[in-house]
Amino acid sequence: MGILALEREKGLYLGIDFGTTNSVVSIYIYDDEQVYTVPIDGSNIFPTVIQFESSNEEDVDKLDRIFGIGAKESAVIFPESTVMSIKRFLDTDEIIKIVVAGRTFEFKPENIVAEILSYLKDQADAYIRDVLKMSGEFTGCVITVPANSTDKQKKKTKDAAIMAGFDEANIYLRLEPAAAAIAYATRVHEDKKVLIYDFGGGTFDACILQIKATMEDEPEITILSTFGDNYLGGNDIDKIMMDMIYQEFVKQTNGTIDLFDLNKDDGVSKKNKKMALVRLYQVANAAKERLSSALSTKVVLAPFIQEPYIVNINMEISRELFMNHKRLDILDDNEENFIKMSGKSVKDLIQETMDCIRKCIDMAHLEKEHIDEIFLVGGTSSIPEVKNMISEYFSKEPFQTKLSPALSISTGAAYYCNRIMLPSMSGPSVLEKTIHPLGLEISGRRFLEIVKRDMEIPKEGLVVEADELLETNFDGITSMAIAVYEDTLPQEQRLKFVYEKGLKRLAGTTLRGIPPKNKGEEKVNVYFRIGQDNMLCVEAKSTSEEGIETRLSVDKMY
Repeated sequence: MGILALEREKGLYLGIDFGTTNSVVSIYIYDDEQVYTVPIDGSNIFPTVIQFESSNEEDVDKLDRIFGIGAKESAVIFPESTVMSIKRFLDTDEIIKIVVAGRTFEFKPENIVAEILSYLKDQADAYIRDVLKMSGEFTGCVITVPANSTDKQKKKTKDAAIMAGFDEANIYLRLEPAAAAIAYATRVHEDKKVLIYDFGGGTFDACILQIKATMEDEPEITILSTFGDNYLGGNDIDKIMMDMIYQEFVKQTNGTIDLFDLNKDDGVSKKNKKMALVRLYQVANAAKERLSSALSTKVVLAPFIQEPYIVNINMEISRELFMNHKRLDILDDNEENFIKMSGKSVKDLIQETMDCIRKCIDMAHLEKEHIDEIFLVGGTSSIPEVKNMISEYFSKEPFQTKLSPALSISTGAAYYCNRIMLPSMSGPSVLEKTIHPLGLEISGRRFLEIVKRDMEIPKEGLVVEADELLETNFDGITSMAIAVYEDTLPQEQRLKFVYEKGLKRLAGTTLRGIPPKNKGEEKVNVYFRIGQDNMLCVEAKSTSEEGIETRLSVDKMY
């Protein structure tokens, strides 16, 4: 390994699998045409965690940062200043509050993501400088996003990458299952229909792809369908293990102590409750991972709490008990998520992933017998029951590979980097498609679908003109509201309204300068443009008999 490339047309690119629980970064080495995972702090898998602490007593507003395993471990002592699972907040406008030395600081989710991406970039820059002995830095990147991610999530991810120091023009977002498919396609050389089963820390995606082999050893990958759940992942399985341990705690304390109610006066301080909860999460996660290879494991928290009296936890948990335990407690979930998870076991959640698979197969207009191979992706897919259910349903075992499910997405992202840096290089290529329908709000709060799901996005970008012209609703008006929506739960073709579940508002602005005319005489044409960066731009243009036009580009979505 000497250099990344002799000729670099667009600079150095870093492949990033930014995960809810863990992140992985990879690079393509041209000397031996292989992808290598960049070790961050000595490990290929980097916990997506950040912890803040005071820099010095003189400047109380200045904070230092601790990342990765150090932050994850220190969360036990400093839970109020540690942020975990930040990826789940990218689809919200929630403000992240952290407390350092008694002072509260507020961050937007994308600011936290930017801090973590910046650290990953700095570590990768140091790796190529100190280990590969080459000059330069990573100015570009390919960041993978869930197949069912919304435009809001993608926009905030890109904003975070810009804040992290990557050049805006060199930031590419690619779908996680498509990246995994590239990692798979480099190992097979024949036509196949492949199911990507992507079970990560915070999301689940099913994706069916057609891989077509070519004489030039450049397999073409076409996305046939995607379906998933952005709120189903390894974190939710951790909660079932937490529930088992917490039920033992409730039993020992006769229900007199509620660790999840920080304001309840039950003899345990707020700080010690938070410390206990972080320990509970970490022990539950470790026990879950051990049960992927062992039939039983011991859980020891001695002591778990020391006030108002000492409580020790010492449990033997079998894989069978864990798989079948029905969740009872709300823990730290919000009410909506608990309603979704209440009374469900690990087997139930894995069965929900199988339901997503069936839906994905239906949307591709296929039968399960048409699937030639199943490729497991994401750390949660290592649970033995996943393989058992897959094997039983398809009557075949998943594809066997030496590549870890946890590393496959970043590996595919690095191959994407290769094609971007040197387009003339051979290798797998993916025909991108739209994931969710996009459209506008029209009179009656109806949803007008303009961009359909599964539309191919050519290299030059996709441009879709609305089938209907928008009309003015009143006499003499000179402006019109433009509201862009995304249908995150597409179903059968029918009349939809923007207030229905699954319809998410992406952008809102006003088209001004419309010539004043009678109601319905002035009309507006709308164009949706989607680039290869998977970002959306909306253009509205008024039409007039006098030839007057007004254009509006919605390129800053939020």
